[in-house]
Amino acid sequence: MTESSKLPSTKAESNPNRKPSPETEYVERTDVGVSLTVQLTRGTGTRDQDKLTTKVKAATLEEAREDMETLRTYVHNLAADVRQIQPSDEPE
Repeated sequence: MTESSKLPSTKAESNPNRKPSPETEYVERTDVGVSLTVQLTRGTGTRDQDKLTTKVKAATLEEAREDMETLRTYVHNLAADVRQIQPSDEPE
């Protein structure tokens, strides 16, 4: 092999000032299993709507249903709180 065809084996060797890269992170894939999405829109006018979207991901449908029931309770309470927020007539 000629000198001109030799390539460095790693990028780190080609740049001595380069910092070593951090450890590799392993991420669990979530595109397998079940995903449930529920969207709730309350009101009819463009400026008179409350819109909530919730999504649950789980390995099985049973687990997703259990998680959705837990999330449903939370969203119900959140929606009740949001309904109490009303625009004021006077700017603060």
